[in-house]
Amino acid sequence: MLKLLKRLCITAVVLFVAVVCIYWFNLDTKLVKLLEKPLMQHYDNMERDHRM
Repeated sequence: MLKLLKRLCITAVVLFVAVVCIYWFNLDTKLVKLLEKPLMQHYDNMERDHRM
Protein backbone atom coordinates (compact mmCIF):
# COMPACT_ATOMS: atom_id res chain seq x y z
CA MET A 1 0.00 0.00 0.00
CA LEU A 2 2.85 2.36 0.84
CA LYS A 3 4.52 1.59 -2.49
CA LEU A 4 1.33 2.55 -4.38
CA LEU A 5 0.98 5.79 -2.42
CA LYS A 6 4.60 6.68 -3.15
CA ARG A 7 4.10 5.99 -6.87
CA LEU A 8 0.95 8.15 -6.94
CA CYS A 9 2.74 11.03 -5.20
CA ILE A 10 5.67 10.90 -7.61
CA THR A 11 3.29 10.82 -10.59
CA ALA A 12 1.35 13.80 -9.23
CA VAL A 13 4.54 15.82 -8.69
CA VAL A 14 5.85 15.02 -12.19
CA LEU A 15 2.52 16.00 -13.78
CA PHE A 16 2.41 19.21 -11.74
CA VAL A 17 5.93 20.18 -12.82
CA ALA A 18 5.06 19.44 -16.46
CA VAL A 19 1.95 21.63 -16.31
CA VAL A 20 3.85 24.47 -14.65
CA CYS A 21 6.56 24.30 -17.35
CA ILE A 22 3.92 24.36 -20.11
CA TYR A 23 2.28 27.38 -18.47
CA TRP A 24 5.53 29.21 -17.66
CA PHE A 25 7.01 28.95 -21.15
CA ASN A 26 3.64 29.38 -22.94
CA LEU A 27 4.23 26.14 -24.86
CA ASP A 28 0.59 25.54 -25.73
CA THR A 29 0.36 28.78 -27.71
CA LYS A 30 3.70 28.12 -29.39
CA LEU A 31 2.49 24.68 -30.49
CA VAL A 32 -0.72 26.12 -31.95
CA LYS A 33 1.27 28.80 -33.77
CA LEU A 34 3.59 26.12 -35.18
CA LEU A 35 0.69 23.99 -36.44
CA GLU A 36 -1.41 26.87 -37.78
CA LYS A 37 0.20 27.19 -41.24
CA PRO A 38 0.06 23.47 -42.20
CA LEU A 39 -3.52 23.19 -40.93
CA MET A 40 -4.63 26.30 -42.84
CA GLN A 41 -3.05 24.93 -46.04
CA HIS A 42 -4.87 21.64 -45.52
CA TYR A 43 -8.27 23.26 -45.01
CA ASP A 44 -7.75 25.75 -47.85
CA ASN A 45 -7.18 22.85 -50.26
CA MET A 46 -10.34 20.97 -49.27
CA GLU A 47 -13.27 20.78 -51.68
CA ARG A 48 -16.18 23.02 -50.71
CA ASP A 49 -19.83 22.11 -50.95
CA HIS A 50 -21.87 25.31 -51.16
CA ARG A 51 -25.30 23.71 -51.64
CA MET A 52 -28.02 24.78 -49.25
